[in-house]
Amino acid sequence: MRVGIFGGTFDPVHLGHLILAEQCRDRAALDEVWFLPSYHPPHKAPAGVSRFEHRCDMIELATAGHPHFRVDRIEKELPPPSYTAETLAELHRRHPGHEFHLILGADSLPDLPGWYEPRRVVGQAGLVVVPRPGVELWTADRLAAVLGLDVPAVRMRVVNSPLIGIASRDVRRAVADGRSVRYLVPRAVEEYIRERKLYTNSSP
Repeated sequence: MRVGIFGGTFDPVHLGHLILAEQCRDRAALDEVWFLPSYHPPHKAPAGVSRFEHRCDMIELATAGHPHFRVDRIEKELPPPSYTAETLAELHRRHPGHEFHLILGADSLPDLPGWYEPRRVVGQAGLVVVPRPGVELWTADRLAAVLGLDVPAVRMRVVNSPLIGIASRDVRRAVADGRSVRYLVPRAVEEYIRERKLYTNSSP
């Protein structure tokens, strides 16, 4: 099975995430896309991120009814922080025979060499890269050179997706300011946020 791994904080998941995931699934011929919320993001302070359970529940609501999307809470079971190299290793252990492909924005490629054990990341997963406006798209040759790898070791595919300028931080800010987030997030996610008073001063 060809599986796309879509990691992130998803705080909250929004329509831009879902459109990107579907375009990657379709155009990169992936059998499934697994959303992997980060439990302890290494680049963010834990106090600044909503509870893991809330973020997972919102993705479950957002992807309900899509037969090729699923949520995997694996990172809660792994030692913090949530390093991609370790997560991929555990996924391979649990799902031998699966072929994993990491879904990334082009803006993340220049950062990849600075990740924890980036050569292990590239060795364990192909890269499905989505171009970003105004961002130079690194080639597989360039990434391989920076990582000190042979070019064939970097399995990269570029997938163009509609450009949806939604950011989770903007959704959080809109909720905090009492503004509408209709059509920025799925309706079920909007209701979940409202019922649990997320992103407000009274958030649980």
